[in-house]
Amino acid sequence: MTERKKIAVIGSYAVGMTIVGDHFPIAGETVPGSDFLMSHGGKGSNQAVAAARMGGSVVYGTCVGSDSFGDMALALYRQEGMDASHVRRSRKGLSTGVGLIFVNKEGENEIIIDFAANREFSPADVDAMLPELQSSSMLLMQLEGSMETVEYAAARCREIGTPFVLNPAPYVPLSDELLQNCTYITPNQTEARKIMGLSASDPIPDGELARRIQKEKGVKNVIITLGAEGAYVQTPELSCRVEGIRVQPVDTTGAGDTFTGAFCVAIAEGMPVLDAVRFSNTAAGLAVTKAGVVESIPSREEVERRLRSEQN
Repeated sequence: MTERKKIAVIGSYAVGMTIVGDHFPIAGETVPGSDFLMSHGGKGSNQAVAAARMGGSVVYGTCVGSDSFGDMALALYRQEGMDASHVRRSRKGLSTGVGLIFVNKEGENEIIIDFAANREFSPADVDAMLPELQSSSMLLMQLEGSMETVEYAAARCREIGTPFVLNPAPYVPLSDELLQNCTYITPNQTEARKIMGLSASDPIPDGELARRIQKEKGVKNVIITLGAEGAYVQTPELSCRVEGIRVQPVDTTGAGDTFTGAFCVAIAEGMPVLDAVRFSNTAAGLAVTKAGVVESIPSREEVERRLRSEQN
């Protein structure tokens, strides 16, 4: 493997707590549950872990509570070999982010999320990370924290010449200035349509959509993830779809996070964009063959082994 490239990630951390019941409770009702599961979550955290497992030297910035869930986050980052010196505790007494997930016997879910301390990570925290950003190959962010912080970080990256990568999820309206500050953007098909003000069901072809985002919104490189179908690539030199790998899916949760973390590592290492997308498609494809999110993110060795088998 090549020299580990430094990648900065600013994002969220949240603990997901899932419980299964026969049906969703109505007001005042208590429903017996089973199969309780507590797990690491937060798109930024997931993507940072994916980048670390793919071989990146990851420095992560977020805000967690002074609670046991915050301890869990820091323990995860130590285990993954990440630099967590910019993961700070809430100064406002806020809790670590949590997501409560209720699942009924039909497999439907209802989710309540409180990002809590995540939204406390501010432009001042970005300034504190500037030395790291200046020495990093790129900064990766998502939209589970403060939009003010996202926009500020993107603008500072443009000033200092550090590429800025945005995974626009969960989607909220994006300013033209923010989009123009993106070196790469990695929306899924729904998010890409929302960027252009279209409905999620709009039949516009993915290629046309990617070209419009590039031309009309000013994003230099657009990578639209297509699930099992791979990804569509739109750069100044390329406009094409890159196929995904064939797998038997078990759980698709977190596949997009795995893709984005892997993509950042591949680009940082200097892979041509098509090779970077193939690498990322493979990582995401392997992730969906296992249950869970962090638990399913593959290692660099697993991805390279699968790539070699695809070439034979």
